[in-house]
Amino acid sequence: MRLGIVEDNTRLADELAAALTRDGVFEVRWRADCLAAARAFLDDPVDVLLLDLGLPDGSGESLVQDFRRAQPALRIVAHTVFDSERQVMTALRAGVDGYLLKGSSIDQVEDSLRAAFDGGTPLSPAVARFLLRHVRQGDRQAAADAAEQPHLTPRERDVLEHLARGYSYRETAESLGIGTHTVAHHAKNLYSKLAANSCSEAVFEALRSGLIRL
Repeated sequence: MRLGIVEDNTRLADELAAALTRDGVFEVRWRADCLAAARAFLDDPVDVLLLDLGLPDGSGESLVQDFRRAQPALRIVAHTVFDSERQVMTALRAGVDGYLLKGSSIDQVEDSLRAAFDGGTPLSPAVARFLLRHVRQGDRQAAADAAEQPHLTPRERDVLEHLARGYSYRETAESLGIGTHTVAHHAKNLYSKLAANSCSEAVFEALRSGLIRL
């Protein structure tokens, strides 16, 4: 397994390279200690990249898309001391395949690199716990948002969907088989429920909140 290491701590980089190559499973093809040095290896293919996020000339996250473009099949494992929720989410959104905290044993590093190579998403336990909390909080927030949405009657929803597609009151009435005045009555109720002052604002609010989908 061809391995690239981006790590500004020379001593740690030496220890990782020595330990990971002792059994012949990994071949350290190259090492870099900063962003500029790492970019020199964009065209030197490896299977897995072990990436420090705190580098002297910037964040290691900025390398992720560079390597993705140069080596689409590359798997990237962040190896960092940063365990804040913001940092974890920023790195995952940048496109890393795993997130490993420094201080992990060499066996954990090896297992994580193997897992990433096999298509997995290795995470340090502390990071996995945070993501679980994040998902649960997101589920609770989604439920709360859904509970706060205004209740639309089936006919109000029909009218709103027609208006969202650009139908006039008359065309909506003809399509639904109701009177134009009835459409206007439903529209007035919709404005009130959606805190809107116009048809376009009502449609925007309904689409934004997921009340209707086109």
